[in-house]
Amino acid sequence: MFDGGLLSWSTALAICTSAVLVVLLGDQVVAFGGIAAVAGFSAGFLGSVFSSPVSSVRTFVMVLMCILVCTLFPLQWIAFLCGFFLISWAAYEGCKNGGFATVPALNGLLLYLLIPPDERIAILVLVFFAAAIVGSLLCVWLNLAGSATRPPMSFKEAFSIWLFLIVGMSLTSFLAHVIGNQKSYWLSLLFVFRVLAPLQKVPVAALRFGVGVALGSLAALCLEFSGLSHQALLILGFASAVIGVHKIGGNTLWTAMYFTIATLLVTAPTMEFAVFRIEAAAMIVFVVGALSFLISWCWERIESRSEN
Repeated sequence: MFDGGLLSWSTALAICTSAVLVVLLGDQVVAFGGIAAVAGFSAGFLGSVFSSPVSSVRTFVMVLMCILVCTLFPLQWIAFLCGFFLISWAAYEGCKNGGFATVPALNGLLLYLLIPPDERIAILVLVFFAAAIVGSLLCVWLNLAGSATRPPMSFKEAFSIWLFLIVGMSLTSFLAHVIGNQKSYWLSLLFVFRVLAPLQKVPVAALRFGVGVALGSLAALCLEFSGLSHQALLILGFASAVIGVHKIGGNTLWTAMYFTIATLLVTAPTMEFAVFRIEAAAMIVFVVGALSFLISWCWERIESRSEN
């Protein structure tokens, strides 16, 4: 089970191995195919974990249409419109059946948008589609489909999620634009999955996540400057990813730490990148905490006025 327990080592190894193979194949097919592949695989696999099969298919069709639209019309306002649509659907889906397939789908869209607008071609949509199918089938094969679904949310909870995502994604996008760092997209990617924790637990989970990212960044830097060969670092990165997947369902701190080590080692980190990742995590912790507090405070004010 993804929710409430650790995954087996064999399951974690199967997930990571499949992800690596899909990304490598995507890279061989077309330029930026690796990005499209990881976007599709994560959307397909995690979407299946967090929702029922029917809901997952419905959400998958929606995100695929968004990917296609962003490929045919690579304009920023189109991307924002697609993001708004997926966020709104996430709230509706959570209220209707408790599914959260749209959150990984939104993350998949964000990853796909890392591809430069001029480089988005039809074959990348096919790569995304194929990778998502592989991810979904792997999820079913590992008996993880629907393992993290929740009871339907109330209107208040669903609206809070919608507001949290709308304001949070707007803020992180604005911060990324202001910072102008080529890695500033991490802000939105790090933020979007914070919503998977129940809203009242989001600040604590985000704090553990931030500490995990900081520890992982420091560990990756130590390994990077240890003199190990590039191949050895890649192996350590893969091993860290397996450990991170194994620990999903446990303490957020350790999961974030191992995933950060894996990400930095595989992408050949620089001191600047590692430090920025720590800074990005700190910003996300602040944004998440502030938003959670403000949303809770607003509901308390509304409820107290309605009682009076």
